[in-house]
Amino acid sequence: MNFNEIIGNSKIKQDLQEAIDNNTISHSYMFVGIDGIGKRLIAKEFARKILCLNKQDKNCNTCDSCIKFNSSNNPDYLEIYPDGNSIKIAQVRQMQEKVYQKPIVSNKKVFIIDDSEKMTEEAQNALLKTLEEPPEYMVIILITSNENKLLNTVKSRCIRINFIPLTQKEISTYASKNQINITSQNILEMCGGSIGNLEKINENIDSYNKLEQGVMKLIEEKLKNIVEVMDSFNILYESKDIIQDLLDYMTVLMYVHISKEKDYRQKFLNTIRQIEETKRRLYSNTNYDMSIDNLLFKVWEEFNENNSRS
Repeated sequence: MNFNEIIGNSKIKQDLQEAIDNNTISHSYMFVGIDGIGKRLIAKEFARKILCLNKQDKNCNTCDSCIKFNSSNNPDYLEIYPDGNSIKIAQVRQMQEKVYQKPIVSNKKVFIIDDSEKMTEEAQNALLKTLEEPPEYMVIILITSNENKLLNTVKSRCIRINFIPLTQKEISTYASKNQINITSQNILEMCGGSIGNLEKINENIDSYNKLEQGVMKLIEEKLKNIVEVMDSFNILYESKDIIQDLLDYMTVLMYVHISKEKDYRQKFLNTIRQIEETKRRLYSNTNYDMSIDNLLFKVWEEFNENNSRS
């Protein structure tokens, strides 16, 4: 996959290409941004270009290095991922052994540490020595969605590159190319500029659609009693595995209507507070069904009270 096939963050792709063209590649980078916006894809393509033996061809996939890279068999390239919940000091030390072995195919070696915020403090301190005294042929790319968990001493030795969320147009383009049906504008809002979020939502799109239908019935005053409310929101009881995401989507739907119905803004704000309280209850392992019951009762009271006033 070449840069021009990766959606979004065009300025970053341009700057990285210029670094290759001008031979101004740094020893260490930190790619920062939310998940699902192309950090990993761009890091991997940047690595392929760094290692490529045919720099005159920006889309080369035919040199020995590119062929080995595309078949996941390039000895000058290594990706590190969390082992369980963390990246451990043993993984960093194993990487360091390879760092100090000279390149075999290319004239560079590239190491990508994905989810780098999951490095233990011991692992980060071990990495620090390599960042402070890098071999001239070494390039390390840290990928993170939460830089606050990285030591300042580690961050200060990396060129920071800030990735921005994709536009709704870019998300729509990706969806069209990959035959993903975006059922409403609200789904685009829920994606938050992340293709990763889009794909996650698409896996459960029926649940999102059912929730949106329930919310619309509530807002349009089509639910006459609490029994109908609980029936219309039955998807919340059935979707324990993705309940936090569905509650987030419910919040998105409420925010959308705050601007549409300014005369009744307070009921939407109150509902959002109830949703957030339910999320906290579920995080603390409060009884699941009781938490959903409580949310729906509170929401019904809020909307029913306002309907009664009108």
